[in-house]
Amino acid sequence: MGSYTHADAEVVAATVASMPDALGGIRMAISIAELARVGLTPDWMPGVVPRCVPVETRSNQHGERASTIVVGTERVLSRGKWRRVEVLACPVTWRPHPEQITFARRCYEEWWQALDWVREGLVAGGMLREMEVTAVMPKVRPWEREVG
Repeated sequence: MGSYTHADAEVVAATVASMPDALGGIRMAISIAELARVGLTPDWMPGVVPRCVPVETRSNQHGERASTIVVGTERVLSRGKWRRVEVLACPVTWRPHPEQITFARRCYEEWWQALDWVREGLVAGGMLREMEVTAVMPKVRPWEREVG
């Protein structure tokens, strides 16, 4: 019993291992196997929205503030005298970057297509003895809200 592997498990493993390169090959096969072991799907960044945030912040006794840089100087009339003042700006960035979200979601879609290929292969092969392959799959694009 120690080294026994169920025949259906061997069929599933062989199907996953034969993942074509067009669907990600061995890397995708490993990813599918690892995610299946822990019962998870790839992180598609649910609920994440890019936010404009300061590149750098500084803290003092009054709290956290965005760091600024000098981008130029201007002459202003203040209290009857012309004075030179520095024009300050706060460098900002987007976190997470929209491209990161797009990449995570593209990876999820690629995983879904590979998983569907495995499901279709197991159904078409008809070699499973005790296991039954159903049509139930994770949502293709869970980030898209259903209209209804």
